[in-house]
Amino acid sequence: SHSPLTTSNFQRVKAYYLLTTMATNWATELFGPKILTKPKTTGLPTESRFGGNNKKLVALYFSASWCPPCKVFSPMLVDFYNSCKDDLDIVFVSSDRDEKSFSDYYQKLMPFLATMPAFNSEEARQQHIKMADTFQIKGIPTVIVLDAKTGNFITDNARTEIMKVTDEESKKALVKSWLEKEAVPIDQAEFNTGMSRGPLMKALMFFVNRPVYIFGLYYLIKQGLKYLDELGQDESEGGEL
Repeated sequence: SHSPLTTSNFQRVKAYYLLTTMATNWATELFGPKILTKPKTTGLPTESRFGGNNKKLVALYFSASWCPPCKVFSPMLVDFYNSCKDDLDIVFVSSDRDEKSFSDYYQKLMPFLATMPAFNSEEARQQHIKMADTFQIKGIPTVIVLDAKTGNFITDNARTEIMKVTDEESKKALVKSWLEKEAVPIDQAEFNTGMSRGPLMKALMFFVNRPVYIFGLYYLIKQGLKYLDELGQDESEGGEL
């Protein structure tokens, strides 16, 4: 037998439907139609993965295998996730440039979801650009925390906060502090509030995010030192005349 659809039951069904639809809409718009649970697959529909999800928070992890600070931070994030996964989903947003780099990094280290990597298709590339622009990503690793039901913004300083918590109690307390924060629509959010960097850090992050430039800088320094060495030899020879 079926219980009648009373007014209170109807309201509960309606509320569940609205919450599910809300979560589905923001996630699909932000991540695209498919989300990965492991590399080298076509992914699951974002709608089915986030619709009816009971997680309270979603963290976006902007990272890449070629980024040294990311390699240091990723194990910390995995440890944090394993302590807090009842309340938290993490979505890896990769800046890797080929399938092997992405797959090796994702499969070996991360028990998370992942967006379609940018190299996968033009659609995925545009989605990646949109996400980076939306959250004003200045460097990696960066962790953005959102409300899981609405997609509203909570913090973009999560990486710094996660690095400070070392025991179970402090990790749970950090998640609780995020849940207590007012989540604001993304278009009203203030980004990079916890990421003020001096000139030296900005220069470092510039080269970390553009590793090809490191080789150029190395070449210029090497040539400069060679020139100074030759100049010193010429002066030395001139002094002997």
